[in-house]
Amino acid sequence: MAETIQKLFINPPIAIARLGGSTTPQKAYRWVQSPDPRSNGETTIEPDWSLEVQSDGTVEPVLPTSLQLRDGGLIRPVCPFFELWASVGEPGSDPTTWKDVPVTPDLLKNQGVSLNDLVIKVDAKNFKASRRTSKPELQFGTFAPLEVRGDNFTSTPILAVSPPGVPAVRRMIPAGKSIPLGSFQVMKSRPQPAPDPNRAWTQLENGVPRVNVEVIRFRFTPARGHFYGPPKTAQPHTPDGGGSFAPVDAVRAFLNQKAGWQGARADATAPDAPSDTYDGADVNPSNNPSLGVVDDTCEGRIEIGIARASLANASLIASASVFVGPPDFAPDRRPFLSLADELNDRAGDSAARTALMSATERDAWVQDLFERIYETLSLLNLDLQRRAKAMRLTGDRLASAPIPKDKTREPANSMGGQDALRNPSFALPALSQNVKLPLSDHARMRHRMLSDLEALRDFVGQNPGRLAKLIRSSFEAERGESPSGIGTTTMRMPPFMRNSNAGPLTLATWQYDLLMAWVKAIESQPAPAAPRDTLARRAARPLSDGAVRRREQVLARIARVRERGPSGGQP
Repeated sequence: MAETIQKLFINPPIAIARLGGSTTPQKAYRWVQSPDPRSNGETTIEPDWSLEVQSDGTVEPVLPTSLQLRDGGLIRPVCPFFELWASVGEPGSDPTTWKDVPVTPDLLKNQGVSLNDLVIKVDAKNFKASRRTSKPELQFGTFAPLEVRGDNFTSTPILAVSPPGVPAVRRMIPAGKSIPLGSFQVMKSRPQPAPDPNRAWTQLENGVPRVNVEVIRFRFTPARGHFYGPPKTAQPHTPDGGGSFAPVDAVRAFLNQKAGWQGARADATAPDAPSDTYDGADVNPSNNPSLGVVDDTCEGRIEIGIARASLANASLIASASVFVGPPDFAPDRRPFLSLADELNDRAGDSAARTALMSATERDAWVQDLFERIYETLSLLNLDLQRRAKAMRLTGDRLASAPIPKDKTREPANSMGGQDALRNPSFALPALSQNVKLPLSDHARMRHRMLSDLEALRDFVGQNPGRLAKLIRSSFEAERGESPSGIGTTTMRMPPFMRNSNAGPLTLATWQYDLLMAWVKAIESQPAPAAPRDTLARRAARPLSDGAVRRREQVLARIARVRERGPSGGQP
């Protein structure tokens, strides 16, 4: 019996697009172990197979020899590709016997389906002003979703408008106007050439083409990173006593000033904390009127189905999500909270799942976390953060004696020489021409060392209880710290930074439970016999084999996209 399409799915199911003013998309790249011992991170980036879209909608695979992130002053946008895949099997067969294959025009033809039968819907929305004010009429996006057929290979703009039914007096985007949120394009497939040693992209890897130009794929291109507002936003504006500038170019200052976003004020009870992150909140701290400005970021849902009665059923509808964010100015640094951590944090009881892990698995996750912590820290000016956000310490938060010879400014403030949480073994030098960022330099040195699993293991064994004191539990705010983000904080890790909800930055629940379980296991063992200064003498090591394997597991889905069809932009 002939195999038929049992299920459709889009690969990848989630992608991140990044705004950019350039009209040239960012070439693909991947994370690799840094070969440079002077690098500030454990990773760096190198070019990967990319797709250049031709005038007829086909793609040409290229492997750049270098990476260019800007064109003059304009940043190149990250424009992800998506591929359509299917699970095929005999009718009525066990799903475990199905196999996953890329969807090609020939596969559709064998099912009695044409490209025109593929219906793709793109629904893109921006909810920021709506959430800030709890007014649904202030959202904007595609009403109804953009619809594209599978044989339409032209780039189609995604134009955002105000919701239908909103009276003209309250429409934020006036009738006849729109905000571009980017564009969407289906790529034109072409026959896959035979492997050719002179064309590296045709070579097979694990039995599949390195780059498959026959698979049906489509691309989401984000907007340019513009701002839109009412007519007044094209006039000079002076925030925080700084220089005057117009927040919005005159050509984009067409929003309705009476819609309810201009003049809105920060509200600590708003559902989207922090409440004051909008243009205008810096004008008058006691008033905080919104200027009525919005941007062209969005989140989108892409849905594809087959418009053929014989095949149209719920299982033959696939979907993917795309999130549009600002440019990444440090693409060779990994955030300490990865996408894998985000998913694990939402998967259930993290403490129970951590308890079921093998010691090897736990080691791999902990090392990955501390490598990411180091790379995040390498971007941070800790000295500046401390000056702005350090708490004045009193009582039991002060050590019985200051750290001898420590020259840190304001010693009674968080992370100063009198802070009881500071390690008294390290006296830091004063700010000078030769040492411009003493705290930042010291933190990078220590975390570079602790990103090595064996160094971290020694540290925990020799300092029982210290990590539990230093690291905040998830969403923890201490005595005197405001969970709303107003005021100063202690040096509990991560120090002086804010979460997306404006409270002190913390690990995810999954990460914290995992780390504390690992620490408990280490502290239950006999303390290592090595002298305390072993860590100070230990040279920083490159990524271990275990860390490399962990990274590959975390990036497994993206690796499959890279092998079977590049996705444009960063992994």
